[in-house]
Amino acid sequence: MTYGWASMAGIGAALFLIPRLFKTSLAGGKYAVLGSVIWNIGLALGLGAITLGFSDGQEWLEFPWQVDLLFVVGGALCAIPLLLTAANRQVEHLYVTSWYLMAALVWFPILFLIANLPFTFPGASGATVNWWFAHNVLGLWVTPIGIGIAYYMIPKILGRPIISYQLSLIGFWSLALFYSQVGIHHLIGGPIPTWLVTLSIVHSVMMSIPVITVAINHHGTMMGNFKRLKDSPTLRFVWIGALMYTVSSLQGSMEALRSVNVVTHFTHYTVAHAHLGMYAFLSFILFGAVYFIMPRLTNWEWPWRRMISLHFWLVSIGILIYFVSLTVTGWKQGLALLDAAMPFMDIVRMTIPGLQARTLGGALMTLGHLVFAAHFVAMLMHRGVGSEQPTLFRSAIKENT
Repeated sequence: MTYGWASMAGIGAALFLIPRLFKTSLAGGKYAVLGSVIWNIGLALGLGAITLGFSDGQEWLEFPWQVDLLFVVGGALCAIPLLLTAANRQVEHLYVTSWYLMAALVWFPILFLIANLPFTFPGASGATVNWWFAHNVLGLWVTPIGIGIAYYMIPKILGRPIISYQLSLIGFWSLALFYSQVGIHHLIGGPIPTWLVTLSIVHSVMMSIPVITVAINHHGTMMGNFKRLKDSPTLRFVWIGALMYTVSSLQGSMEALRSVNVVTHFTHYTVAHAHLGMYAFLSFILFGAVYFIMPRLTNWEWPWRRMISLHFWLVSIGILIYFVSLTVTGWKQGLALLDAAMPFMDIVRMTIPGLQARTLGGALMTLGHLVFAAHFVAMLMHRGVGSEQPTLFRSAIKENT
């Protein structure tokens, strides 16, 4: 999901948006094409290696490090067109989306290379490096992509500027400053220096600054325009994704506190939190971006609005069931694990209803993905009737005032 769908869709959206933001043609597009080929070769080899039992055994770094080098090269090549286009831009002012997208494409190869150097995982310190990377690949790679796209799509569809450009810059630079050390809070109680864990907790709490500034801009811009959510697929997906960024990030700051972490650590609660960020936040924004971008690339509208609606409700209900069931189950699981008198297998059996609900939620999400993929292929084949009007959730109705 992270290195296949989210990363590739995010890079594709960045390559579409940057030339429009800079008002100039994309330069060096061949590097991105080559980079995407190398990236997907690495993805296929990595999945094959894991299937055969070869893995580095590190969370978010399961692919063998030899395969990961292909991601470093592929990601770096995909960044070149954005930097070349920025150098040839026809505008002086850089909109905040440009900051986020370019930063993400530059940060990723550096982070991935450092995390895969052979000497970075000796003994207990390897866990520190692992969680340094695991959260940075979220906060400095996929998060800037999602935030940047939302900063473009919401004002674009509403036809109004964001509330504050100054706030957007505060949000960007505070993200760059505070997120780099957030991941170590996953090692509370582990064999690492206490000061390092405390520093990570402080950074996690300080992450509320960029989250709140982004929330003010995203949701404040929506004020007075929520009725547009009834019509626009892009706006509905992107705004819900932006809302979930606010919720998941504030939840993450809370989860870093020792008093909360002692309950949630090693439970399904953390799995629910991860999906709220990677799926409800990022994937929803990417779905919205695809619905916006594809008609402009293919000169063809989405064939069937009912399939868009079906996709939306399947993935929305699916992630809601998934998140709520694992959150409740995980919290109960954490409290039970703190009870030394509770047999471990009783705790395992206690989680079964939550895992069954997770299966239901995951099945609905998967069905939504199949609907989305089928509609995507149908659009590429120019199925349906050509239209000069956007495909909306409902037919455009003129309201009498």
